[in-house]
Amino acid sequence: MFYKAQKPETGKMWDVWLYYHAGTYYLYSLCKAGTAPGGSDNTSVATSTDGVHWNEVGPIVTSNPGMGTGSTWANPVPGGGGSVGKKPFQMNYSLSEGPRQTIFFAESDDLIHWTPCGKEKEFVQDERWYQRNGRWDCIWTTPRPGGGLYGYWTATPTKNEVGGPRFGFGESLDGLTWTALEPPRAEGIGEGEVGAVHKVGDKYYMLFGLFFEDRSMHTLLADKPEGPFKVAAKNRVFLAGHTYFARFFPAPSGLLVCHHSITRDWQVSVGLLKGTHFDAEGTMRLTWWPGNEALKHKPLAIPPLAEDGGSGKKPIRMLSRKLDAPHGLVLEGNLRLPESLGAPRGLYIEHGKADGTAIVFDHDGRAQFGPVRRDGSGFKVERIVNREMAFPSPARFRLCLEGSLLEMYLDDVLIECYSLPAPATGRFGLIPGSQRNSIGQLKAWK
Repeated sequence: MFYKAQKPETGKMWDVWLYYHAGTYYLYSLCKAGTAPGGSDNTSVATSTDGVHWNEVGPIVTSNPGMGTGSTWANPVPGGGGSVGKKPFQMNYSLSEGPRQTIFFAESDDLIHWTPCGKEKEFVQDERWYQRNGRWDCIWTTPRPGGGLYGYWTATPTKNEVGGPRFGFGESLDGLTWTALEPPRAEGIGEGEVGAVHKVGDKYYMLFGLFFEDRSMHTLLADKPEGPFKVAAKNRVFLAGHTYFARFFPAPSGLLVCHHSITRDWQVSVGLLKGTHFDAEGTMRLTWWPGNEALKHKPLAIPPLAEDGGSGKKPIRMLSRKLDAPHGLVLEGNLRLPESLGAPRGLYIEHGKADGTAIVFDHDGRAQFGPVRRDGSGFKVERIVNREMAFPSPARFRLCLEGSLLEMYLDDVLIECYSLPAPATGRFGLIPGSQRNSIGQLKAWK
């Protein structure tokens, strides 16, 4: 369910990004195969025809430890030109030598076989605006009016005052020769990492990561490519905690988002691909991507609820048998939200002998995640998620679970990607609150 590279030469994954072309999804990832000290040492690729089932190809660009992440785009010059710049696809990545990080490029005819462009195309800091030995990593491109590309990347500006610039900005006519420009101002947020930028309507949306504070992804908006950027008024933090570094990518079904998901022991996999929805106020939310219906391989029978002696007072009503969780499953059902003063209701997912995690919703769709005993005692709220929108009642929920990684959706809106303390055992329970029939019409697939 959650793709993870298996080849030794690929190694451990970190950042991911996708590119769609001619019926194929290309999943790129920054990886570390070697054991030498330092950071990542290769960029690898996997391919898919449906965005769900992946074929690992392996490393496509390698380096000494110290490689940084990048992105992939189409050559903005039709037909290219010169000995470098003729190929239809381009990629960037960073390398660190000593205290300095700089950006390099590669090009490809087929999105799998890549040729580095060498030192002649090295992109270095413009020290008028950026610190020489600061971050200089991961260009994300967007079309530039009049031709060429604008780019945004992780950088360390020389000015760090409140409301000052927080990332790099520049332009290129050919995609391989870049000019740094004065960094845009970013209001209401500290230094971080640029995941992606995409123009939707008349707004530029930036996916911006704060890794060293709380590992979260934020939405920033601007009216012009040069900014200023401001944090979104609603649903500002659209991913947090056990996931990081979301990226946009256009696909035939619309504008999608990818990211990686992280277990509590720091094993990294690729989260399910997400759709995007922009409401009338311009608020972005991640959604269930219809392509993920391909996850549903085999229906699973839903066991009846265990007997509770007829009292109906147990806070958690357990299913009488396990579901096949170790191989990954999708569980769906209807959830009737409680009244304004009613007890929260939702699901119990077991991952110990008599303990598990509760996911419960209150009357306005705000979700709480945290550990709880099977008897309903000891609930500790570990995470609260508020997507700041009105949900119908009943609403359809989807739980996607494999091992310790899960994703929860309500009315096809992503609530959260979450990592359990241990792999799920396959035992589930319903937390009905004060109304026994508040959760029903359960269906599951292996």
